[in-house]
Amino acid sequence: MNAHTDAGDIARQIVGARLRQLRLQCNLTAAEAGKAIRASESKISRMETGQRGFRRDDLRDLFTLYGVVDPYQQEMLLSVAFGERKPGWWDSKELPLDTAVVMRLEQTSDLIRTYQPFVVPPLLQTPEYAAAVHRMSRYPDPAPRVERNVEQLLRRQKVLAGDDRPVLWAVIEEPVLWRPIAGIDAHIRQLIALTASAQMKGISIQVNPMGSRFIPGYGPFTIFRSGHGRPQMIAMHGRRDEVAERSLREEHAVTFDRLSLAARDRGDTTALLMRICDRIHVMDDRPPLGKASGDPSQ
Repeated sequence: MNAHTDAGDIARQIVGARLRQLRLQCNLTAAEAGKAIRASESKISRMETGQRGFRRDDLRDLFTLYGVVDPYQQEMLLSVAFGERKPGWWDSKELPLDTAVVMRLEQTSDLIRTYQPFVVPPLLQTPEYAAAVHRMSRYPDPAPRVERNVEQLLRRQKVLAGDDRPVLWAVIEEPVLWRPIAGIDAHIRQLIALTASAQMKGISIQVNPMGSRFIPGYGPFTIFRSGHGRPQMIAMHGRRDEVAERSLREEHAVTFDRLSLAARDRGDTTALLMRICDRIHVMDDRPPLGKASGDPSQ
């Protein structure tokens, strides 16, 4: 009984904190929000502090007021508010709501298929490479924010270490592997880490070569599949991650299939990564990696 009550309290606090965040982003006072949904300022305050439960109509009115029109974002909050699922770390108000929706998909899927034309897929990035990606894409950005981003990424990557970890299938454009955005040494460490990942059970990595027969006409995306008869979901990755419209699901699924056929066989990935490591070492006037490390295969 107490555990149930505690869980309810936590859910109300999580949803309440998000409601307050959304209200402040709209520059509205509690009194103004209350007036808009025919409620008192006191009621809004109690909702935001988790001191009272929610009515579905009240939440939908607030969603409209705060501009939360995306059905996936609405469901994200409603499912917690009414006990339809247990909150996860991705429900924290520290994450933008649109990002939180994608993180939930990532953490609850059994198959993740991702295409990355610009950087190593986030779930396979080393911390130093991830920091470089963040600085590059959000320059200038204060160091504490970069550190928080890397910490969050490390938390996301734990999904690949669990007993019920998803299958990860990544297709990467070959130029990504040659672009040392974190510096030569850090890039070599990233390629070595990627090589280790390619040999792990449940992880498939393909490289789309520079002379590929097929290059998609848009940016990075991820296809999430979860059980229980739910449809596949597509996330588009840009300045922020967002769930794509339902009409794009089949198009992106076909695109990924075409990519997987055009890309190198996943069995060639390890050897390719090591060749690139050696070439980068030579171009940087260093001995080939295999000879320097005493690789018995050399």
